[in-house]
Amino acid sequence: MTPAFLSALSNRVLLGDGAMGTELMKGGLAPGACPDEWNLTHPDSVRAVTASYVAAGADFVHTNTLSANRWTLEHYGLAGSLAAINASGVRTAREAAVGKTLVVAEIGPTGRYVAPLGADPRQAFVDVFSEQAEAIAAAGADAILLETFISLDEALAAVEACMRTGLPIIASMAYSRTAAGDYRTMMGNSVASCAAALTAAGASVISANCSMGPDGYAPLARELCAASRLPVMVQPNAGMPQLVDGRTVFPMSPADFAAHMSGILAAGVRIIGGCCGTTPDHIRALRNLINTRSGAG
Repeated sequence: MTPAFLSALSNRVLLGDGAMGTELMKGGLAPGACPDEWNLTHPDSVRAVTASYVAAGADFVHTNTLSANRWTLEHYGLAGSLAAINASGVRTAREAAVGKTLVVAEIGPTGRYVAPLGADPRQAFVDVFSEQAEAIAAAGADAILLETFISLDEALAAVEACMRTGLPIIASMAYSRTAAGDYRTMMGNSVASCAAALTAAGASVISANCSMGPDGYAPLARELCAASRLPVMVQPNAGMPQLVDGRTVFPMSPADFAAHMSGILAAGVRIIGGCCGTTPDHIRALRNLINTRSGAG
């Protein structure tokens, strides 16, 4: 049987949700605190953010589990709560979805580097990601999103771990435009090398997120679509962050965000959503864009 996420993707362009972290900060999450812990301590706040994206028209919503791996949780003294945090993240998203949307569980990078650049061997990364992936799968997620990876080596370890769950995998790298005009991760990985390796490793979707606003994403989207036979997903920020009155803000309006995303859809991207600074209003604007393009709105 085809997983629900892949079945939905085969029929139409899909819309994901927007930012979780910046929305939780509006609700009181302190800078430097662990957002994932809020699955246990403030589930109503997490559920409310997710529900706002469901109301905005998202086809799927993400779980608040981006940093809920053992190594990151150890930093906060929360490693013993790994299973509970991930299970609560999936459950809370499922409750907010109220049967209207799919639930895609987020897994992010650990903040460490694979040896020899770092101290930890590749198998240690596979083991760490396996713990989180197993907790997510047991809780009933529809798919897994590996998000904001800057190292292809770490992303491939995460794909290997997640393949064991049998869930569809979206593998998303964070790229920036170089002085030479091409796009690479912070670790120097090219779009073509990432697309080829992630496709061969078993990802169901390749993706780019974060780093830039959508005004910088159209050439990257075209490159991604040309680099792999897999569907492509794009999640830009709401512009580049600015410091205003001591606060970090993302300045791009929902209307401008959607206007730039129209060109990204024209490049052949099959899934769109938002990253840092995007709000339910940004997702609502994207819903209107998709409906207009499909003739449904």
